[in-house]
Amino acid sequence: MTDCARVLIVAGYPSVRAGLHALLSDADGLTVLGAVEGAGETLARLLPELSPQAVLLDTAGWDRSGSESLNDLLELLAINPAALIILGDTPENDLPLLAEADLPGYGYLLRQVDGPQIVAAVRAAAAGLTVLDRGLPLPLLSPVEDDPENLPAAAPTQEEIPGETLTPREIEVLELMAQGLPNKIIAARLKISLHTAKFHVAQILGKLNAASRTEAVTTGARRGYVTL
Repeated sequence: MTDCARVLIVAGYPSVRAGLHALLSDADGLTVLGAVEGAGETLARLLPELSPQAVLLDTAGWDRSGSESLNDLLELLAINPAALIILGDTPENDLPLLAEADLPGYGYLLRQVDGPQIVAAVRAAAAGLTVLDRGLPLPLLSPVEDDPENLPAAAPTQEEIPGETLTPREIEVLELMAQGLPNKIIAARLKISLHTAKFHVAQILGKLNAASRTEAVTTGARRGYVTL
C-alpha cells in the first residue's frame, strides 16, 4: 500500500523487537521496514537507505536511563528526519529532549500501554502529530521555556478541577489559538520551535478535555483563561 507509513523499530531486546515487529506488521496503514538493536552504525546506515517516516524506540535494555542513546538517535534523525515514538519509563529524562528536537512528529508512551495504543501513536506521530501518554505526571506534560523573560504573567486565580490548571505558557498559547492562529504562527510569535508549539497545544486540549481547538478556546474562555 503506497499510503502506508514506513516504520523502523529500535529495541535492545530481541524478544521486544520481534513482538513490536509482529504487532506493527499486522496493523493497517503501517509498513515495518526492519528492526535494529540500537542507535549505532547499523541504524546510521539504514535510515538514509530506508527513509522511514517513523522510528519506534523501546528503551528497555539500554544503558542507564537511555538518555545517551536517545541523544545519539536524535542526532541521526536530525540528518534523516523521521517521527520518533518512545516506549519508555524515564519520561523526566526523555521528554525534554523530544520537545526540543526538530522532529516531524513524536510520541511518548509508558511501557505498560497495550498494542492498539502503540499502533495509534505510531500512526499519529508519522502524520506529524504529538502523542503523549495520559498516564504521564502533569508536570512533565507541561514544560515551560527555560528563559523566564519569555513567560507571561501568571494565570488569574479561579476555581479549577485539581490537576488541570494551565501553565502561564499554555495560557499564552491558548490566547493565540483564540485568535485563530495556526501552530507555525504561534511558534513564531513565542519564539519557540514548531514542535514545542504542537506540544503545548496537545496539552491544552488534554487538560481542558477538548476534542478540537475551537472547543479548547471556548472552554478556556469559560474558565477565565482568555477573553473572546
